[in-house]
Amino acid sequence: MKKFILFFLLFLLTILLLFEIFDGTLSDNFAKPSKNIITQTSISSDVSPKSSSVNKKNQSSQSSLDTKEIPTKAININNNVYVSIFPEILNNGEFFKITLSSNVNPLSSIKFLQKTYPIFKGANGVFSSIIPVPLDTKEGLYKITVDYLEKQNIIYENINEIKILNKDRGFDYITLSQEITKSAFSEESIHEDAEIRAETSALFSVGNYWNGAFLMPCDGEISTIFGVGRSYNNQPVSSYHLGLDIAADMHTKINAPAKGIIKLVVESPLRGLMVYIDHGLGVQSSLAHLDSAFIKAGDVVTKETLIGTVGSSGASTGPHLHWEVSVWDTLTDPFVWTTTSLFD
Repeated sequence: MKKFILFFLLFLLTILLLFEIFDGTLSDNFAKPSKNIITQTSISSDVSPKSSSVNKKNQSSQSSLDTKEIPTKAININNNVYVSIFPEILNNGEFFKITLSSNVNPLSSIKFLQKTYPIFKGANGVFSSIIPVPLDTKEGLYKITVDYLEKQNIIYENINEIKILNKDRGFDYITLSQEITKSAFSEESIHEDAEIRAETSALFSVGNYWNGAFLMPCDGEISTIFGVGRSYNNQPVSSYHLGLDIAADMHTKINAPAKGIIKLVVESPLRGLMVYIDHGLGVQSSLAHLDSAFIKAGDVVTKETLIGTVGSSGASTGPHLHWEVSVWDTLTDPFVWTTTSLFD
């Protein structure tokens, strides 16, 4: 009997031990998945209101750090656009160059004398623009402004006003034959010449093809300078000479004054056989009264490339080359281009 009771107690003890082990194993197995499915949302729900408030404050502080101090300081450093102007003093009928630092808004433009001029990026990364001063500009100080800066600050390294002087260029009295007057200065001829000028206005390219000063296009003597008042057949002065005349023998070689692209080869009753060269940045040369032209539109020419020969075509009293240099349709003194280097 004692053996039976002892056996029964051992049996119950074994059952209890087995049950405890089995129950612990089940608890562990159910607890493990619950740890694996915790989400960010459930963490927030488990955090006390005080902890949640601290967490939001930390997030707001971090967001402020991400968007505030460092980027703003970096922008402020690059916010200053440096501008230099060359030359600072010049005559009416000449031109100047504005240089802007590389961080300027590329869509910015220069405003001068009620006109707006684009800026172009050079190979060195800085921007520049060539600005003409019309011949009829009165003497005085003229302000230069830069538009569309998008909150950038302008720092003028030398001046922000340019001084224009009026150069006395005198007058020229010309006698033309009745035949030339009728053919070259008729209403129809003047209209035709104006149409040619209008056509060349649409041919500007944005590249900069030249560097250094321009060369004289041909050998000879300067017979008429730029800006001279003109009287024809003893009539009152009615116009101004807007180019440079170089008197030379017939068939004297004419060379490109600077690198560029031939934009137009055309003939008119007023200026005879002409060649237009686009030098880039709004600058064009025209060579007129030619006897012959050896190039065609689209040709790329370098400084001293043979263009044609001197003639006396159109309204001309003798063999010579009439050379014009325009900047955005405003005619400027060609001789100054031979003494000024805007791009080295």
